[in-house]
Amino acid sequence: MIKGDPGTRRLWQTVFFCFILAAVTGVLFRFGMIVPLPDVLSLQNVRHAHSHLMFFGWATPLPLYIFWKRLRTRIEPVSGKIGLDLMYGSLWGILLFGLLSYPFFLLYGYQPVPLGSTTLPLSVICSGLVMIGWYGYIAGYLMARKQVGRSFSQMWFEAALLMLFICSLGAWGVAVTQALDTANPLFGKALTHFFLACFTEGWIVLITVALLAEALNLNASDFRLSPNLLAGLILVGAPMTFPYGISQSLMTLPMLYTARAGGFLVGMAVLGTGLQILRSDGMRRSLLRWPLALLLLKAVMQVTASVIPSDFWLSDYALRILYLHILLLGAFTLAGIGFMHRFASVKTRSFTGVVFSVLILLISLLMLTRFWPAGWSGIWLFYAITGASLLPAIAVGVEWRELARTSV
Repeated sequence: MIKGDPGTRRLWQTVFFCFILAAVTGVLFRFGMIVPLPDVLSLQNVRHAHSHLMFFGWATPLPLYIFWKRLRTRIEPVSGKIGLDLMYGSLWGILLFGLLSYPFFLLYGYQPVPLGSTTLPLSVICSGLVMIGWYGYIAGYLMARKQVGRSFSQMWFEAALLMLFICSLGAWGVAVTQALDTANPLFGKALTHFFLACFTEGWIVLITVALLAEALNLNASDFRLSPNLLAGLILVGAPMTFPYGISQSLMTLPMLYTARAGGFLVGMAVLGTGLQILRSDGMRRSLLRWPLALLLLKAVMQVTASVIPSDFWLSDYALRILYLHILLLGAFTLAGIGFMHRFASVKTRSFTGVVFSVLILLISLLMLTRFWPAGWSGIWLFYAITGASLLPAIAVGVEWRELARTSV
C-alpha cells in the first residue's frame, strides 16, 4: 500500500464507519426481537437498512478501494489519471448515496417518502444512484487497466466486476416490474433474488478470492486446476441459485433443480479454489487462513444443500441467515480487513479480536438453527445473540483505530 493522503484516508475510514453503523443497526434488529421498537421503526425496515448499508457501504466499496489503491501503485499517474480519478470519484458517489439511502430504508423501507404534495421512493432512487457509481468505477477501471499488465488477482477482480454489473440488471428489473405493477408476484421476487444471488454467490465469492490472491501474491502456477475454469463455473452457477431465496409456495420443480445445479457448480468451484489456495506457500501461518477456512465452510454447506432434501434447509430460515453471515461477515469481511491489516504496521491482536468477534457471532447464530438442542433454548438465548451481535462493531472499531495510526 502506498502512503495515504487525507482524501484516501477519509475514504477508507468512511467505509469502516459504514460497517460499524450497519452492524449497530443489526444489533437494533436483534434488540427489537426482545422489546418493542418505537412506532417509527419496524423490524422489516431495520433489517433493510442493515443489509443495504452492508452491501452499499461495505461489501462493495471496501474491495473497490483496495484494488483502486493497488492499481494506483502500478501505473504512471499521468497516463492513468483520468481512469483513476473516475474510479476515485465513483467510490465517493457509491459511499455517499449508500449512506444517504440508510435513513430512508430505516424509516420507510421500500415505501415512497411523502414530500409536500407528492411521494418519492427515495431509498430506491439512492440505490439506483449507487449502481450508477458501480458503472462509473467499472468504466474508470477499464480505462486505467490499459496501462498495466493483467495480474492473476486482476482476473478474479474482473470476473467479480462482471458479476457486479450482472446483478445490477436484476435490481433495475425489480424497478421496472414495480413501475408496471405486474399481477404476478413471482416476477418481482425472482428478480430481487437474482440480484441477491449474483451479489452474494457471484460478486462476494469472486472478490473474496481476488483479495486472497492479491494479498498472498498468488500466480496461475499455484493452481493445478484452471483458474479460468473455476471462475467461469462461479459466473455461470451464481445466477442459477436465485430460486433458493424464493418461498416454497412459489418455487416450481424446474426452479429447484436450477438452484441445485447452480449451487453445486459454485460450491465445487469454491472448494477447488480454496483448497489450492490453502496449499500455497503464502498461506502458511497467515492471518488470512481464517477467511479461507470460512470460505471453505460456506462451500461445504452449499454443496451439501445441493444434494440433500430441500425441506431441510428451505424451512430453516435461521440456517440460511447463518450461511449468509459465514460468507459475508466471515469469509469476505475477514479477507478485506485482513488484507488491510497485512500491509499495515500494526499489532496482530487487533485483527485477532475481529476474528474472535466474528466467530462468536456465528456461534450465536447457530443457536437459532435446528442444530441447537431445544432443551437449551430460552429467553436468555435472544439476549446472548443480541450481545454477540455487538462484538464485531466494537472489534472493527478497534481495528479502525489501529489502522488510522498507519499510512494505509
